[in-house]
Amino acid sequence: MTPQIQLRRNLRTITWTIAGIGVAVTLLFAAVFLYARRDQARLIETQLAKHSVMIELQSAIGYGGMIHHFKNWVLRPDEPQYRDAAVDSAQRALQLLDRLEGIMAESQPDISLEAQRQTIRAYLDHIGRVVALHEAGVSAREIDTAVRISDTDALGELARLRGQVIAHMQSQQSALEDRKALVLLLPFALIALLTAGLLVLVRQRARLRFEHDATRIDEMEQFTQIAVHDLRAPLRQIASLAEFALDDLGETAGQGDARSHVQMIANRAAKLEALVAAVFRYIRVEGAAQEITEVDLRALVEEIARLHVPAGGSVSLVGEFPVVRAQAVELGIILRNLISNAVKHHPDQRPQIIVRHLRAGNGHRFEVEDNGPGIARTDAGKVFDMFWSLEKRENSAEVSGVGLALVRRIVTRWGTGISLRDASPSGTIFSFTMPAF
Repeated sequence: MTPQIQLRRNLRTITWTIAGIGVAVTLLFAAVFLYARRDQARLIETQLAKHSVMIELQSAIGYGGMIHHFKNWVLRPDEPQYRDAAVDSAQRALQLLDRLEGIMAESQPDISLEAQRQTIRAYLDHIGRVVALHEAGVSAREIDTAVRISDTDALGELARLRGQVIAHMQSQQSALEDRKALVLLLPFALIALLTAGLLVLVRQRARLRFEHDATRIDEMEQFTQIAVHDLRAPLRQIASLAEFALDDLGETAGQGDARSHVQMIANRAAKLEALVAAVFRYIRVEGAAQEITEVDLRALVEEIARLHVPAGGSVSLVGEFPVVRAQAVELGIILRNLISNAVKHHPDQRPQIIVRHLRAGNGHRFEVEDNGPGIARTDAGKVFDMFWSLEKRENSAEVSGVGLALVRRIVTRWGTGISLRDASPSGTIFSFTMPAF
């Protein structure tokens, strides 16, 4: 199984996994949302029940209820309806406490109702004592003193109970709000999870595309190398045969035209071989991954000048020319083409060249100026075209029309550009920018 096929299978697996996660999280969100809605409804129902019980309990115990009827029974023992009302209110209060305890048991609050029960039972016990004291002929004032229960304490217990119930209701509401906030966070978690999955998917697709492109580039480079080899071999043979023919012709009188024609064949073969090599270099730039190294700019320019500028010509360096991190091979190709072009197109091939270095933000700007014949404005837009040259030297293998096209290809890959303008009093200035690496 090839890596591409395996990667495609991995992409399908990742895609289905992301889809499954999306569906699962969506269902989870729906379930939690419905659960929260149910909790909200149950909480509202419970709180309404607690509130209703507390209102009834207040009515059963407070003034107008058990305490009120008990006092009236003490002061009016001959009116038994107060006794019956007090007993009914007390029993009703005990039932309400049982009901409240049942409601509270669902949420297990730390609230005790025993103090309220003891208070109510104390009132029930005292009702029986009032009957006995009344039958014994004790006055109402003495009975009131004997069976008096602090109303303040009883009502205070009821107020504390009400405060505890309200605090518990608020705590439940706060807990529900926290759960609702968690539910609201789930969509964001879903989006984050799906985004992460999509990023993985995009990265895998980019990797597949990169590996596919890299494979195609390798295959194209192999094909180009084979094609260049197969093209250059017969060209070398033609050049060799032309040289043999020239040797055979020698200086024989009357063979001038033949020698001229054979020499033209040799020159054309050499030119075509150089053109094939230049095209190969042009193609390789697209797929080449140049290494970034420390480059001494001054040493690089001086080395190119030593190799390509003949005696009588000169290269002057103006600027800092520091040691920088750069793609040495590509930068060398640019400077070599610009300097060698200045030599090729100079009338006596002894140009005076100035290479300038300037800072351009974090990058570096270079200018290569020569004192040659210059470039006509009508030709300025053509010099970077493939196979275009200012001079059509039929017998020169040096002029291929590929060099400046190669230069533009490199700076385009850098994301910058190259331009030209007239020099004074004659010549051309080429300017390009190298980014920071």
